[in-house]
Amino acid sequence: MRGWNCRRWVRVAGLVVGALTLMLVPVLAVHDLGLFELEGDALNDAAVAGDDWSNVNSGGGSSQARTGTLPDPGNATIFTGGGSKDGNDISSWKHKDDSGGLPDKDNITNAYAAAYNQNGELIIYFGADRFANDGDAQLGFWFFQDNVSVNANGSFQGVHRVGDTLVLANFSNGGSQVTIQVLEWVGSGGNEGGGTLQILLSAQNAQCSPTLSGENVCAVSNATPTAAPWPYTPKQGVSGTFPQFSFFEGGINITRVFAGQTPPCFSSFLAETRSSTSVNAVLKDFVVGAFPVCGINITASCPSSRPNESETGFLYDFSGVVTNTGFGTLYDVTVVDDAGTPGVPGDDITFDLGTLAAGASANYSGSFESTLNPATHSASVTASFSPGGPVGITDTSDPSTCPPVSRTPAITVDKVCEVHLAVIDGRVVVQVDFNGQVCSGDQVGLDNVTVTDDSGTPDDPSDDEVFTIGSLEKSECKPYAGSYLPTTTFTSVPSEASFSDTVTARAVGRLGTGPVENSRSATCPICPPSQ
Repeated sequence: MRGWNCRRWVRVAGLVVGALTLMLVPVLAVHDLGLFELEGDALNDAAVAGDDWSNVNSGGGSSQARTGTLPDPGNATIFTGGGSKDGNDISSWKHKDDSGGLPDKDNITNAYAAAYNQNGELIIYFGADRFANDGDAQLGFWFFQDNVSVNANGSFQGVHRVGDTLVLANFSNGGSQVTIQVLEWVGSGGNEGGGTLQILLSAQNAQCSPTLSGENVCAVSNATPTAAPWPYTPKQGVSGTFPQFSFFEGGINITRVFAGQTPPCFSSFLAETRSSTSVNAVLKDFVVGAFPVCGINITASCPSSRPNESETGFLYDFSGVVTNTGFGTLYDVTVVDDAGTPGVPGDDITFDLGTLAAGASANYSGSFESTLNPATHSASVTASFSPGGPVGITDTSDPSTCPPVSRTPAITVDKVCEVHLAVIDGRVVVQVDFNGQVCSGDQVGLDNVTVTDDSGTPDDPSDDEVFTIGSLEKSECKPYAGSYLPTTTFTSVPSEASFSDTVTARAVGRLGTGPVENSRSATCPICPPSQ
């Protein structure tokens, strides 16, 4: 079927089923849920159930996600160029520093949004205030799945994804008449914006009020001056007070607007003013900020370390937790640990965690090898908003320093000797034979192991005898043996003569633990003592 859009068809079918269900089950209006006060001011009323902007934007309340107050001081940036329209992709939007020409009524001074989870349904409240109230207000509120922001070169960072949601709220007759459209970005095949947008809901007389019931979206402006909980100076009037029809707020039940389908995972928020009520109107001012309705968090720790089997490096054990901190289910959750070498993907360790429900956590653990002591590592996580979809959200853990491996090298040497007469070149001479063993400690192996005997002349290295032992594993011993012809002058009593010499063992500890040395001396009489 030409132009057939499965997602939209399912949504339409869901709307029909939802309508039948709503005839049987009482439905509370988005402003009657007890979550948020939608009465046309920003101050929290203790006598009314729910939050308001004064406490939400200061870090209080019970919202699942919030932007806080997003100021546009001095109208720092505005839309520019004919491509800056809601029906065009974000790549076509342009911005510039304000140099005059923006109507004061289109000048946004602050914007804000907050998300709530009401019995598994995603409810979003949004608002903005403007510099002047001299004219009707055409406001738009975008909820993006991508992290949309501005680039220094006048372009926008981010792209549209199917499911991005636009709420157009038009206030006329001094703000007392409210019409609302809710549109979804579909990219193609839609019925607005040249096919890029699809209308999900249109509402006339959509002003939030006690007489409005059962609605999934509404908006309201301040009919009288009201206090501003954040810094605000109007074009005319008292600083710190919103003049009449200068403050706007609204709410939308995203889950019901999307007909029971899993709502999109929004990451950023943009409030805009527009030149007219048309979907193809040129955009005027904007404020943009992060709005992590769907979020993910990853932690990483490295609790233990040890040498590897060959003592050529170190093994580090790591673990961590991934938590879905947002509203919707996340798919294709993937953790990549940098294995102690950030920026070198060849040794990365990947964990496929699958699907993670809202509020759920999953553990990952493993080990990696490194020549660094200690090593520092981190891990990152990516997830999609739909099975097999593009990466929609990421997070990176803080670096975690593994405990250093502490090893002390040690070497020991022992020695015994005996004196006997030997015939060399037809002459009878005194010869000292010696032997012993050299051993490593129990913490680290040794390389470049040597044993040097000074042949009884410690001040004359020319006659030293060096034995190359090679390597010793931990707690390993190897023998050595040799002999020398002493040059010691006999005493006046030859039978009482003795010969002394010293052996010195040297080595280098593995794993960078450094050199070690130990010595042992022995004295051998020419005549053994009588028994």
